[in-house]
Amino acid sequence: MRTNLEDSEQIVASLPQIWGTILGLAGFFHKSKEGILVLTTKNLIFVPRYLFITAKEKEKYFGDDKANVTQVLNYNESDLDEDLTQNPKSWIIDLNSIMDVSNVIIRKVNFLRVTFKENNKEKKYDFATSRTITNYPQRQPLLFYSLDWSSWITLIRSYLP
Repeated sequence: MRTNLEDSEQIVASLPQIWGTILGLAGFFHKSKEGILVLTTKNLIFVPRYLFITAKEKEKYFGDDKANVTQVLNYNESDLDEDLTQNPKSWIIDLNSIMDVSNVIIRKVNFLRVTFKENNKEKKYDFATSRTITNYPQRQPLLFYSLDWSSWITLIRSYLP
């Protein structure tokens, strides 16, 4: 039985090893998080969780410098529901609250930017995948890949009301 997802909610697409960043003053107090970006039929969800993928799988998800619209292998709705229970700091963005989804270039790197309203406040999150990571004192990205997010932007916009 699902506790965090509705029974009719299904995973449309997902990407592993994505780094999420909060923009604005709230982002000053939060570190970037690595996790899985999931688009369902009702929400855009970011679950902080490291998932190891091989070089061949990385080509499937990020081949030709594009964020491909695929699903993480062996990751279904029950796994997502369990991850949401274990990670209460997951970001769940209702598709009805999304104001804009766009591709933003910062320091020669393309980021997926999601702008939405939560409690009558505008919030912005950026998503990207890292090229290099430092593990000390805390796992954080040093450089990001410049990916083409156009297929994800089109997909997310197609689910917006």
